[in-house]
Amino acid sequence: MSEAGARRHRGGGLVDAYDRVLEQQILGRGSCLACRDETLRTQVDGLLEDADPREVHCLGLDPLGAMEEALMAAPSAAYGRRGGAGRGLRGLAKAFEVLEQAALNLYLGPWREEYKVIKMYSGTFTHFIAPVLPLALAERLFGLLGYRPGPARPEQLRLQSARVSPAALEDLLRLSCAFFLARCECRLLLRALGGRGGDGQWELSLVRERQRGLRLQVAVDNVGLQLAAEAEVDLYREEEEEPGSEEEEEEEEEPGGRRSDVRCRCLAAPPLRLQRCFDCNAFHSITCADLAECNVSHHRVEDASGGEGEESRCEGPGRRPISYHCESAKADPQLLCRSCNVLHGAACVEGKLCRTTHETSALGRCSCGRPSSRNPLVLCHYCGNEYCSRCWYQNPLSCTCGQTFDPSTSV
Repeated sequence: MSEAGARRHRGGGLVDAYDRVLEQQILGRGSCLACRDETLRTQVDGLLEDADPREVHCLGLDPLGAMEEALMAAPSAAYGRRGGAGRGLRGLAKAFEVLEQAALNLYLGPWREEYKVIKMYSGTFTHFIAPVLPLALAERLFGLLGYRPGPARPEQLRLQSARVSPAALEDLLRLSCAFFLARCECRLLLRALGGRGGDGQWELSLVRERQRGLRLQVAVDNVGLQLAAEAEVDLYREEEEEPGSEEEEEEEEEPGGRRSDVRCRCLAAPPLRLQRCFDCNAFHSITCADLAECNVSHHRVEDASGGEGEESRCEGPGRRPISYHCESAKADPQLLCRSCNVLHGAACVEGKLCRTTHETSALGRCSCGRPSSRNPLVLCHYCGNEYCSRCWYQNPLSCTCGQTFDPSTSV
């Protein structure tokens, strides 16, 4: 048998075993969830541990390539803020489980209308897919199942074919098994890494060694040798720094034995005006870029040039959350009073007074110019930004001001 034929035979055997387990799972327990069979998982782990992983992952999915792309993109390239079930290989295992479930849903219930649209702002997507997979990678993986971004609503992935053919059903079963193998690979690598699991450098290096076709233990040993060699080089190499770029951290004892504040490198030149960030425990010049980051993050910053401590805040209501002034505001907020730091409803009398005497902002429109989403209402309770559904899906967990949306409320 040729190498390609042997690969197809092995892949077909894995799919048949997966299909039998799925049938037993449905008939025996009435479960249509992703595979939980420990016997099959143990068999797959044995294959993945002792064989060339490229020969096992032969079902139309390149999980190691997807894992490398996702690990390289972490943490800044994803379209949603990182959070949810975890990052790295642990988060990828959960993401592959979600993809396996999506494939099984179509395989077992292709006629069901609710499976034809995947909402990229749903809880499952924002917690288990967006924090782990970059947008382009997520769209490619769901694209294997037949989903494409909708032209009118790109925050939704729509099934392109109204009917699923018998051949497409076989493809869905094969891909369900492929995603199952992918999450087995993730968990196997995590177990092999032991205490190194969660270390991005170790995880990415191990995935790359596996892409070369190495057995698990050989791959782990190679990564250990590589990283040990890099650490040895760093031990004897002087760090190259540009003249004048040293960050001097002068620590002195304050009265009472407390450690003084770190002096930022921006203070190498006489500052125009000295500022103190209590959250970072540091002094900055008022022109320092790091101070701008402190203000954006709503840190407690005070003037330290002398005299009374004057708080420095970025524009907006500050760290104190915006509150509802009245019941009508909870149902349908129409006005934000930045002076009072409250939301008013349309019928609120005091809201009308605020409009004439205070700094206020009318609600109902996103910063992009489109009408804001009211189902659900997406409004930051720290800066007052309101979002349309399209802009919210681009960053569903936190506002542009840096504050995280409160999942227990409409924002």
